[in-house]
Amino acid sequence: MISTSRGKILSAIDHGTIWQLLYQIDGDGLGVVNFDHRPFAHFYEGATDRDFFKDYAFGRGCEYISQRLKGRRISVEGDRFNEVVRLEDD
Repeated sequence: MISTSRGKILSAIDHGTIWQLLYQIDGDGLGVVNFDHRPFAHFYEGATDRDFFKDYAFGRGCEYISQRLKGRRISVEGDRFNEVVRLEDD
């Protein structure tokens, strides 16, 4: 059974080798999606039309990246460690 949840991004957290995307699940609860660094960079660039490495590297860091994603809506489909994350239209 494939599960699907939707919600609004609350923050993105850099843990060195992985990034965690925290989101408020519609209805109730918090969701977490774990990304390897490179797939997260691709997700960020698709979501913001910005260059991840430039935004992260030029002294802006994790908080800057997180603020660019905060409030965007996503849908998460699949089982843990095999999830597909899509942006939703506002």
